[in-house]
Order: sequence, then C-alpha cells, then structure tokens
Amino acid sequence: MSSKTTATKENALTTSEIDERLSATPLARMATYRADGMIHLTPIWYHWNGETFRLTLGAGRIHLKNLAVDDRVSILIDEDPRPEEGIAAGAWAIMCRGRATLSQDDQLIREVTHAVLSVSLGKEDADAYTGPIMAEGRTIVTITPQDWLTWDYNKGED
Repeated sequence: MSSKTTATKENALTTSEIDERLSATPLARMATYRADGMIHLTPIWYHWNGETFRLTLGAGRIHLKNLAVDDRVSILIDEDPRPEEGIAAGAWAIMCRGRATLSQDDQLIREVTHAVLSVSLGKEDADAYTGPIMAEGRTIVTITPQDWLTWDYNKGED
C-alpha cells in the first residue's frame, strides 16, 4: 500500500493503463462553465476511442448550452473502493482537461449513441435503446484532451 495521497510521478498511469481503464469504465463526471462563471458538474456516460471522449447528449442538456459559449471542459473518471474494502484497496483517478466540439451529424449521432450505450448497458440493450433515445434529439460532444492528471494509489508503493 502506498503512503502517497496525491498524484505523483511514481503513481501516474501509463498511456496503456489510461486506455484500458477508459475503455472499461462507462461513467465519468463532466464539468463545463456556466454563463455566470460557476461550474456545472454532472455524471455522464462516454465512449473513449483512444484519442477523444465522445458523449451523446439530449437536446435540453445544460452542458450543450454551456459548451456553445465556452468550449472548455474537464472530465473525471475514478474508482475508490476504500470505504467498502479498506485503505489497502487503493484508489485511482484520471482527470482530463480539453476542448469540446459539438456535432449534429445524424450518422455520427447514431454511431456514438450506440457506442456509448454499448459500453454502459451492453450490446443487446444498446440495440434496443438506441432508436428511442435518438427520438429526443441528440448532439455529439467530442472532447479532445489537452492536459492529463492521473494516479493509482497502488502504484509507486514505498
């Protein structure tokens, strides 16, 4: 068990570890800037393609309004089993800051929506749910990472 309680060079995740965790974990927290300068932070499902995060958001989402004005975004994916499993379980996190682009291309919306649902719900449920969710009107948010901060408390042990 590491005595580190913050991100260090020793406990940083490698690129392959980042890819592995982002490909296997469907839930993140995303922050955008509201017009009044405050942060809007919510849980979000995403798809990681190895280079960008892609999200499918319904037409009424506040994040879309925020991103149309200010494309800066932060995303956090983490796991902390310590409250249930004890301190030795460790914790890990991947934080990313970047810029977002919005798209309403119909084919891209269908592809990304299905990919996000497949990671989050499994292929069978994604097949069943993609059509109905498309009916509410979607926008694809593509987040291009610019800065990363990662850690795994089970790495770089003393």
